[in-house]
Amino acid sequence: MVNLASTNNLAAPAMGDSAASQSSLSRYIIVIWLLGAVLLSPVKIFTLPHNLELVDFWVLLALPVLWLSFIFGRQARISLPYTVAMLFILLGSFVSAFAAHNPSKSLIVILKEVYLFVWFVTAAVLFSRLHANDLRRIMFVWSGAVILHGLLIIAQFLSPDIWQMTAGLVGKPAAFVYYRPSGLFMSQEAGDANKAALFQLLGFAPLLLSNHPRRTATVLAIVLICSILATGSMGMTVALATGLITAIIAISVFGQRGVLINKRSVQLIILLLFLGGVFTFVLNQNQGRQIHFENILFGRSEKSAEGRFDLWQRGRDVFLDRNAFLLGVGPGNFRELDGIDKQLHNDLLAFTVERGLFTTLALVLFAGVAVSRSVALLKIHSKYPQRVGIEVVVFLATFVAILAASLTHQIFHTRELWSVLALQEAMFFRFTSGTFKMAGGKEATMSKVAKFFTEPATLISGHVIVVWALLTIFLLFFN
Repeated sequence: MVNLASTNNLAAPAMGDSAASQSSLSRYIIVIWLLGAVLLSPVKIFTLPHNLELVDFWVLLALPVLWLSFIFGRQARISLPYTVAMLFILLGSFVSAFAAHNPSKSLIVILKEVYLFVWFVTAAVLFSRLHANDLRRIMFVWSGAVILHGLLIIAQFLSPDIWQMTAGLVGKPAAFVYYRPSGLFMSQEAGDANKAALFQLLGFAPLLLSNHPRRTATVLAIVLICSILATGSMGMTVALATGLITAIIAISVFGQRGVLINKRSVQLIILLLFLGGVFTFVLNQNQGRQIHFENILFGRSEKSAEGRFDLWQRGRDVFLDRNAFLLGVGPGNFRELDGIDKQLHNDLLAFTVERGLFTTLALVLFAGVAVSRSVALLKIHSKYPQRVGIEVVVFLATFVAILAASLTHQIFHTRELWSVLALQEAMFFRFTSGTFKMAGGKEATMSKVAKFFTEPATLISGHVIVVWALLTIFLLFFN
């Protein structure tokens, strides 16, 4: 397991002074604020303007105070690679806004992304400075919220009455024969099962970092997998499978050097096969539930695929007809130009059409930093397995799964994604700042962030990003 208690030693030079000077009151306020943010994340029962969410109001309550403390207090460390990539994204988006049909809509999108990046930086700084016990509590509460939400999704799948009751609480009709369980993601008429599945998928990060006993973690992971399947989200199911395959390969490569398939990988494969068999057996015992599951997962596949290809075709036509190669049509403007008020359901394609090729390259750079950070954490584990557990594989698996999911959904603005990014950055900072002692008493200094782009991890992540980009180009021009 990832030993959160040991992160104080690993990051002692970075957080020792901060921990000593931090008052009990400010410490509790920060913990309560972070706990509130993770607890409010799945609450999507209100339709708010400009796609705002309830958690945004909670986050905005304390952001000004926290940044004043960063400015006038101890200097906060901000990730250089993420900052450079995000500045390129914002710069390209701002330039694209001048060429937009509706510049005001573009500015709203840009402001939202500025807010998300400020939230990411703030959460990363706070996570890295937290005492190990406080960080562990937040992981427990975060994973607990995901598990409870998953149980609600499963209950909605098993009982139409629970689904109708949940929908009725927020004033939704829920008049659907083959409904898709969506937990508390009820801001749309039929709920938003895809976003609910994405929230569950991102929940693997806090779950595996909570230091649960292995058997408990296994049971809770099964609940997460079942909740994702119960939503009927084909995109997230494929993303889940992609993430699991990535985890198996990464464990084989970094868990034991020179061994392609190791013991843990075999155990994981056996567990997944067993889980699939149990899930199939349970469904076969209830014909109604079996038909329901087949309809929401497979029955709509043809219609969903046709809808996606049609959207991508129209996006390509807008991109080519308007010669929007460099500037795009403006962030958030495709909906107005297309006339049917729908997203493009592909992050890379949406960036290309709305912001041009330059900003798309910045998005690729941003994704590359996320994957590279994940690989770097695994390299640290391979060097110091007693200090950093194999559980950090969850970051690489999560972000590869996100890349897969982004081929059929737009998820760049998902708040939970930015929270997981902040958690990863905090872990990376804890494990790479300063000097710590190895098991043999020998000191080892980890590489600094400024040297990170020269690490071989960047080459590995580059292959992943190239495959992601090529798949999107294929879907765009050859459908």
